[in-house]
Amino acid sequence: MTLITLRNLGATLNAPLFSRLNLVVNAGDRIGLVAANGRGKSTLLRCIAGQMKPGEGEITRSRGLTIGFVEQEVPIALMETPFDTVVLEALPVERRAGESWRAEIVLESLEVPESLRRRPLKELSGGWQRLAMLARVVVTEADVQLLDEPTNHLDLARICRLEELAECAAARNAGRDIEP
Repeated sequence: MTLITLRNLGATLNAPLFSRLNLVVNAGDRIGLVAANGRGKSTLLRCIAGQMKPGEGEITRSRGLTIGFVEQEVPIALMETPFDTVVLEALPVERRAGESWRAEIVLESLEVPESLRRRPLKELSGGWQRLAMLARVVVTEADVQLLDEPTNHLDLARICRLEELAECAAARNAGRDIEP
């Protein structure tokens, strides 16, 4: 099943980043973008996430598609917010009270120590900040996860755990049940 289609996509900021880009993303696909710094990877992800309009071409998303997006940097607006609240607030307002258990499960599965959960992100290391941003996407159970530099600041154990969670999410989206 096709989730996202890019047709003749192009973007220019200070200079042309990419042009005539065509891509189809199907359910279960895992795609890695590899290019030198400043070549448009982050811009492309922002376009796909709907946070930025491309200069040319079109993006078609399947009806009802949910997209979780983790940018390279932690948004400044979240730096004063405690880790656990950052994760909980990724859920829609109407679901937070009844589904706060989802945030707890994600925090447990990512092995976030209790001592860090109430601390504001600005007091945490880059690795814990990155994990908080990743947890926000995991808790929403988005159909598509766009992760910009997802392993920055993470140790090998956390990278392995992230891969396990990605495998479970891919299986869930494909209609199979797997426990993380």
